[in-house]
Parts: sequence; C-alpha cells; structure tokens
Amino acid sequence: MNQRIVAFIAMLFIPMLFTPMLSIAASNSLAAPDIQANPNKPKPNIILILADDLGYGDIGSYGSTTIKTPNIDSMAQQGAKFNEFYAASPVCTPSRAGLLTGRYPIRQGIHQVFYPESFQGMDPEEITIAELLKDAGYATGLVGKWHLGHHDKYMPWNQGFDTFFGLPYSNDMGGLYYFRNREIDFTEIDQRLLTQTYTEEALKFIDAHQSEPFFLYLAHNMPHVPLYASAEFEGKSEGGLYGDTVEEIDWSVGQILKRLKSLDLTENTLVIFTSDNGPWLVMDDAGGSAGILREGKQYTFEGGMRVPAIAYWPNTIDPGTEPAGIATMMDWLPTFANMADVPLPIDRAIDGKDISGLLTGTGSRADQELFYYMNGELRAYRSGQWKLKLPFKGQPRFLSWIQNGFVAPHEMLLFNLGSDPGEEINLAAENPQVVSSMLADIEAFKVSLGTVPEAKKTGKNMDYGPYIRLLSTFGGKLLLCLVAVIGLIYLIIKLARKSRRKKQSYKIKL
Repeated sequence: MNQRIVAFIAMLFIPMLFTPMLSIAASNSLAAPDIQANPNKPKPNIILILADDLGYGDIGSYGSTTIKTPNIDSMAQQGAKFNEFYAASPVCTPSRAGLLTGRYPIRQGIHQVFYPESFQGMDPEEITIAELLKDAGYATGLVGKWHLGHHDKYMPWNQGFDTFFGLPYSNDMGGLYYFRNREIDFTEIDQRLLTQTYTEEALKFIDAHQSEPFFLYLAHNMPHVPLYASAEFEGKSEGGLYGDTVEEIDWSVGQILKRLKSLDLTENTLVIFTSDNGPWLVMDDAGGSAGILREGKQYTFEGGMRVPAIAYWPNTIDPGTEPAGIATMMDWLPTFANMADVPLPIDRAIDGKDISGLLTGTGSRADQELFYYMNGELRAYRSGQWKLKLPFKGQPRFLSWIQNGFVAPHEMLLFNLGSDPGEEINLAAENPQVVSSMLADIEAFKVSLGTVPEAKKTGKNMDYGPYIRLLSTFGGKLLLCLVAVIGLIYLIIKLARKSRRKKQSYKIKL
C-alpha cells in the first residue's frame, strides 16, 4: 500500500484510539505532579481509619478543648490536615458506599441507612477500593463496621476483602454478633470492649501482612450511639462519655502508629483518619460537636458532611501540610489506584479525583464542586466558595427551639463559605446571577447522571432500646417542655371553666 495512504489512515485513526484514554486520564488528573508508584520501591501500605458520627469539632486539631486526642493531633502536625474535606453523605450507609467506590451514592441507589431487616445492599457489581488494590497484589482486610448489606452476596468477602472481622451494621441495631470472615461468633458482645477488640484485630492484620503491600480499612463503631468505653477510658474525659469514646479511638490510632514504627513500616505506609459524617446533634451530649459549622448528621449544611480528615506519611507528606480547597472521601479510590499503579475502571463514572498532589502540597483537586444529597434528593451544591442550599421543608419550627439537631424550614440560601463557613449570612438576594448559574449547573449534573437506579429498600430499625436509654441524656429538656405545655393547657382549660361558671352564676342571679 502507498506509504502516504498508510500515513493518512494512521493520522485519522490513532487520535480516535487514544482520545477516550486521554479524556479518562484528564478527568482524574491533577493540576500538578502527583504521587506515582515507583517500580524500584515496594508499593505503599494504606490504612484507612474511619470513625462513626465524629464531628468536625470533636478532636483537638480541629478545635476541641474538652476531648484530648494527642495521637491524631500528632498525625495532623506531621502530615496533612484537610480543612474542607467532605463525606459523600450526611448518613453512614451511603457515605460508606461513596467512600469505597469513589462514586456518588445516588448512582448506586443507596439513599438511606440499611437496617437489620434490609434485604438489599450495595450492588456486588460496584468496584471497591479493596477490589482494585487486590488486583494490584495487596492483602486487603476490613476490621469493624461494614453496613453495606448483611446478606451473603453483599458482604465484604464479595467486595474484595480477603479478611473481615467486625459487625455487619451500626451498634444500635439488633442481632449484633461478630463476624470472622464468613463465620459468626454468637457470644454476646461487650460493647465496652469494642474499640479495644478492633484495635487488637487490626494489629494482628498488620503483623500477618508486614512483608507484603496491604490495605487495612479500620471502621470503628464509635462514637455512634449508644456510647461505650472500656474501664481504662470511661469517666476520664472532660467531654463526658462521648469524649471517653473519642479518646479511646485516639488511643487506638496511637497503637497502630506504634506497631508500624516497631515493624519499620512507617515510611512506606499512608495512614488516613476521618469520619463517615457529622455529629448526631439530636443526641445532645451523646452526639458530639460540629465546631464552627452549622447543623450535623442527616442534614446537608456543612456540619453534616464536612468532616475531619488527616493523612500521615512521613517523608512523603510534609509536616504541617494544609491542602487548599475541597476534597472528598470519594477521592481516595482514584488516589490509591494511582499510588498502587492500577488503572481505574472505564465502564462507569468515577466521581472522585486523584488528590495525590494535595497530599504533597504540589497540586489541587481537578474541580471544586460538590453535590450534597440526602434521601436521594439533591439539597445543596458547592462551586468554589459559593454554596447554594435549596429550599427545605424541614421540621416544625418548635422542635428546633426545644432540641439541637432538628432543622426548621428555610428558603433558598446562598453562602460564601470562604468568609462564612458557619453558613450564617444568606446572600441569595444580593447575587441573583450566582443563584441562576448554580441552578443551571445543578440541572446539568442531574441530566449527566442519566437514569439512576431505583432506591434500595432499607427497612427500618426495630431496636429502639438504645434510644429509650438515651432519653436520660437529653430527656430532661423534653420532659420539662412537655410538662410546661400540659400545665399551660390545664391552666387555660381551668380558666375557661371558671369564666364559664361565672357567666352561669351571673345569669342565675338575674
């Protein structure tokens, strides 16, 4: 064939072959060089520690003055502390789905929390961090809470984890027994020892896999209610029982770091500490603090989804690094894939971005957008420093007056999070063009989702015992209000009857 014709055909078809790959790479790239896997060095170990319902203001490095967290604070000082890091959801099941898959939970039909009577779970066709890293030669282990479906097809062993020790869902739910891989230990669980037990199992996993690359996902059940701490920590924190549980988690982090040091693994291990969503404020003293942020768990104000996040990796992450801009837990999947030199799946949308550059302080996240979902509804959108909060029906206003954690109805809200992270000043009226532009972005994103899966059926939690017990923590307020309301009604009825008797007496005299 004529060489000119061959060259012409090559010019036509080679770009067509490489364009999809280039576009995929661009969608997950950074504005600066990132952490690349070095073929001359062993692949880095990864330990992801996830707290449950820990608020933005619940550890020392994020402003707590009552809860002492020296080990986590040391990680923040010697590593990277994120100030604008987001969970994928303000409640735990969809948040964990987003974390493990790098995808918005709305794409997975996971809108709410799974309960013991739930028959569905995260689709086994989803590709998790564990599956990607396992393909790259990693040993993968989960210690702690799963909560993505407790029937066999949805369990961790079918989602890339070689080993699993822990609970299938939250510690306030019925039928709690430890799983060790596929076997169930029907011994009654002493939740006071939950954090210590997880720590021991995590250390065993590290010991067993110290000679190969490993991924350990340590998902604590605390400080989700009901709260428990071991005898060594109970009653020791100025932050009450909630503080006790957080300080025991900090102890656990310290044990992990000590073991890595003793095995000479510190410099080849990335350790991440974060939370699945904000604090459960309706639980009052048992629910933690969102610090400077507004509201908490179950809501898409900042306190519900902006969470503490710290990354520690000596000689790779410089001490005192504070990544600029936003990042999300969905970013860990593409970041870990890059570190392990494993390709991302190309048959599905990955919403997370590779944030290796943020960890090294040399780059930024590929975009500065976040879509806030709750109950399958898009309720807020962040673009740069602007955040648009869509109108919300909320709860009856008196509930928000009686008790923290209830959100009253509100109109369209626009905040500048750069100057107003507490979301106090509504700028919607002064910035109609910004509102209009962001509403258009929201509609474009909804269109880009295409047809989303039908919502998973989650059932409901039938074990109300912990919540009845928790009335002791904040029930006094509600009881006083109830007594006051009943007393007021009684007084009104009594005065009305007295007035009626006076009128009748007056008529008789006449």
